[in-house]
Amino acid sequence: MKRAFRYFFISILSIIFTLIAVGIIYIVADTHSRIKVQDNKETYSSEEVEELVSEAKEEGRNSVLDSIKESLENGNAIISVLKSLYPEYIVVAANSKYNFVEINQDLSKNNFDIDNLSEDELGRYVYKTDGELKSRFGIDVSSHQGDIDWEAVKAEGVEFVFVRAVYRGYGTGKLVIDEKCLQNIEGAQAVGIDVGVYVFSQAINQAEVLEEASTVIGLLDGYTLQLPIVFDVEKVADSTARTNALTVQERTDLTKTFLEAVKNAGYQPMFYHNTEMGAMLLDLTQLTEYPKWFAGYNREFYWPYEYDIWQYSETGRVNGINGNVDLDIWLEGN
Repeated sequence: MKRAFRYFFISILSIIFTLIAVGIIYIVADTHSRIKVQDNKETYSSEEVEELVSEAKEEGRNSVLDSIKESLENGNAIISVLKSLYPEYIVVAANSKYNFVEINQDLSKNNFDIDNLSEDELGRYVYKTDGELKSRFGIDVSSHQGDIDWEAVKAEGVEFVFVRAVYRGYGTGKLVIDEKCLQNIEGAQAVGIDVGVYVFSQAINQAEVLEEASTVIGLLDGYTLQLPIVFDVEKVADSTARTNALTVQERTDLTKTFLEAVKNAGYQPMFYHNTEMGAMLLDLTQLTEYPKWFAGYNREFYWPYEYDIWQYSETGRVNGINGNVDLDIWLEGN
């Protein structure tokens, strides 16, 4: 653990020094450019040029250091600083390092404007354009929340919910139906909350992912959903997780198989992902036709690509639910 932390700390220092170097190079290059522009007006001795370059190096170093210092003093994490300095990349903190994934310009982008995002009197996100509400407030739940008072949840302004239907063990591979699934579907719908369901997948082959799809479809027999069936594909932070050996193409193929099975059964498919999954572990160019649910817990529209739902907190509180609950906002663009 200490060795891993040391390597991680060294990587952070390396990034900071790289930023300083980049700033210095930029300002030195700019200095050379200004000298060249003025070359037909004045003549500089080699000593004067060296002095200008030295000044530029110091200016660059101080400028970058001041920028980093100010950002960190304002409470921003290293990852936030890197995000602001590398806008052409998706910066992902994963595998004990920072990964820089170039933004794919061929993928459709979202058009959400952070200036349109605000908080209501309960501190929950709302999205408005020209004063018109363009979002819905929702949650996602599982048996972890225990018995839920859906009347109280409805009174809190919850408009939609995604209920965990099925999950697979990341170590055992055992497929389990969430014991509170049907109770939650019935309770939420009884008070007028729109319902969708999700499957937490740890499938490693086609047979398993089709088992997950058929299980949730069978479970819903006799029920009507207002919202999609979601394929929740996540990387588990455990070195023994059975899905760790999957390639990007294998994981993408499994995702497509599930979504198509759901679609063919007459349901609306959707998939859920976070920054690491979307940037590094799935090929989104093969999943463009499916609606997306994105998870990210910073107050920013950092994820550049299209998505419909944003899970923005995993520590929310809602009356009628004991303990923390995930908070979601269903967004409409401008």
